[in-house]
This record gives sequence, structure tokens and C-alpha cells, in this order.
Amino acid sequence: MLKRFRSAISAFHHKERYITHEQEIADKKFIVREMSTNDIKELLQLEKVIYAGELPWARSAFLAELYSRYVHLYLCILYQDQIVGFVGIRLFFDDAHITHVAVHPNFQKTGIGSLLIKEVEAFAYRQHCQTISLEVRISNIDAKRLYRKLGYETKKRMTQYYKIGNEDALYMVKKVE
Repeated sequence: MLKRFRSAISAFHHKERYITHEQEIADKKFIVREMSTNDIKELLQLEKVIYAGELPWARSAFLAELYSRYVHLYLCILYQDQIVGFVGIRLFFDDAHITHVAVHPNFQKTGIGSLLIKEVEAFAYRQHCQTISLEVRISNIDAKRLYRKLGYETKKRMTQYYKIGNEDALYMVKKVE
């Protein structure tokens, strides 16, 4: 029964093929492409840099998302053949949920995070989603500022949402337009 239900959910959306493209940001050329399982080792190394040695997502989490039956899109952005950021989004009925956004500290505040989020927002729009949602750490001031700038509104506070540090999260939502 659950398999049929999940199949019915997927019937509302169709997985489109993402077209790899070049993007210029601050006079530097980047490549934006769909993530593959071959990227996981590099993604884990990037997470260690971004999260001070911690790994919010294990290899198994990336694999589960990349092979998920739910319609999803996981993108990475490369500079000089190195992944410097990534984003993921998963669709469930009329909501597109951003599961992960990460940008190397040397490339933060350059527009890469905004670009990645806008890419998955465009995907959500093409999939006829009504809302886009995400969670963000209370302490992540820069991310909260970026999300608010992009039109996300706080809907609720989630107590001790993050296992590492038992930190609260904000649940933020944006209407797809």
C-alpha cells in the first residue's frame, strides 16, 4: 500500500533532466550541474570544511536522497573542477523542501548560495509546487539573512531540532510565484 501511495505522489510531478551550464559570478566562471554519486566523497570533504569537522550528512544520507523515489534535484557548483557548493530539494505533494545548502567558506557572500537556491526554486516552479520550505539553525545569522532576502518567512521555531548542539531551528516557507 505504501509503495502505491509513493508512486501516486510521484505521478503529480515528473523528473526533468537538468542541463549543465556555465555561470559567471564576480568575474569567475563556475559550472552548475546535477550531483552524482561520484561526487559524494568530495561533498563529505566539503562538509568537513564548512561545518568545522562535523558531518551533518553521512554518505548514506546523500545516497538515500540521490536514489529517492520522490522527485528531487541535487545540484553542485564547481570552480576549477572543485565542488564549492551544493543544494538539494525534494518534492512532496505541493511543497518543495530544501534539504541542504552548503557553500565553501572562501566562496560565501559571493552570490553562490543565492544562485543555487534560485535554481531549485525554478525547478519547484516548473513542478507546479505551491510552497518551498527549509529549516535553518537559529545561530546561522548569514543564512537567515539570505533566506529572508529571497522571500522566505519564518513560520515556527523547532526546539532542539539539530542533534549536534541540540540547537533550535527556524522553519521557513516561501510561496512559489
